[in-house]
Amino acid sequence: MSELTHVPVMELLRASIDPASHRKDVVSKLDLPTGRLIAAAAHADADDSGADRLANLAGGLALAALGLSAEVASRGEKTLDKFLAGLEQAGDDEVHKLMVETIRGMLDDQGVEIMGRTLAQDQTRFLDLLLALTTYCGTSILSLQAIGTPADITLTDLEDALRDAGDEAEPAVTS
Repeated sequence: MSELTHVPVMELLRASIDPASHRKDVVSKLDLPTGRLIAAAAHADADDSGADRLANLAGGLALAALGLSAEVASRGEKTLDKFLAGLEQAGDDEVHKLMVETIRGMLDDQGVEIMGRTLAQDQTRFLDLLLALTTYCGTSILSLQAIGTPADITLTDLEDALRDAGDEAEPAVTS
């Protein structure tokens, strides 16, 4: 994720810890601060006849969700696999299961493929997946804060990880 492309993901992660992003009394999840950011990316992509912004958000969110899962699991002295199994059992709706499948898929480079397939098959479900990942990331950041790691430290760590992942993904410049 280059300097330019990790910024929207970080904006979304910061919005994910805003209490207003966790309200249950909204008519549409797109009315939440996180939902508005995702909708803006979707509209901008539609204007460009592409999906670059949404794909960027999806990849960044999935990577952040994996990192947060590993951190929360280690704090609970669980393996990541056991943590993800418990997370999977914690929800029974289709989007929750897809979210866990995506996070698990990031372990073997299948997460982005899962999201791409979801986008191609059902755009509404894809947006729901992005919202679920965003909410999960926000809840994880707030959970870590509750046990002693300030949210700004976690966000800085996530930003560094996303920047590093982008650096690794970009081809080396040769002269």
